[in-house]
Amino acid sequence: MSKRKIFYLLVVTVAIASVCVSILAHQQLRVNITGPSPSESSKLKIDVTPEDVIVGEKVKIVVRNPEGKPVRGAKVYVARNHNLSAKGTYIGETNFSGVVTYAFKEDGQHIIYVEKDGFLPQWINLYVKLKGKLSFGWKLKESGNGELTYTMCITSNGYPVEKVEIYVNSTFIGYTDNNGELSYTFKRGKVYEIIIKKEGYRGLLIISDLNPEGGTGTVIQPLNLTNKTV
Repeated sequence: MSKRKIFYLLVVTVAIASVCVSILAHQQLRVNITGPSPSESSKLKIDVTPEDVIVGEKVKIVVRNPEGKPVRGAKVYVARNHNLSAKGTYIGETNFSGVVTYAFKEDGQHIIYVEKDGFLPQWINLYVKLKGKLSFGWKLKESGNGELTYTMCITSNGYPVEKVEIYVNSTFIGYTDNNGELSYTFKRGKVYEIIIKKEGYRGLLIISDLNPEGGTGTVIQPLNLTNKTV
């Protein structure tokens, strides 16, 4: 075979190969366009029950796949105040029913963040409510020898609250009874700092000056507006 014929055959072969590659590339491109996008095929769904989330009360966090089936082994995190700069606090993995139970410790805006191999990370926002706000009152029970015994009365929405923690000058003195009451003996002429708190309720800080000749009186303010810890 002459060199000219060999040259023509090579040109034709290269042209045919180029057309085949172009057709295959076009077919591959069509497959990529019509196939499901990752955001649709691997997006997790998060549900919380009950919908009204209360501080200190357990809720179920349920994780499902796009078909609505429970996802086992998904890692669940919670964070306060929409903090997406980090995953938040790890609270556990979902069980075979796709469930993790959790009780939120603070009120306010939170996010629930979920991740699982093979799925895109997902999160939802929710608001955690307080059970109520504590109110403080006291009545003089007896006095004498420079001492004053008061019965402290703790209520919320007009109802007594039992098992409220009460601290006097950073010392725990006990819990309120089922009438929301607790008695304590104070010394005349001293200033006392009283903290009342219970999980799920807005606590209070009370500063009382018991100077019999007149002092600053009693000041009551929400506990969360102070930096007090006991």
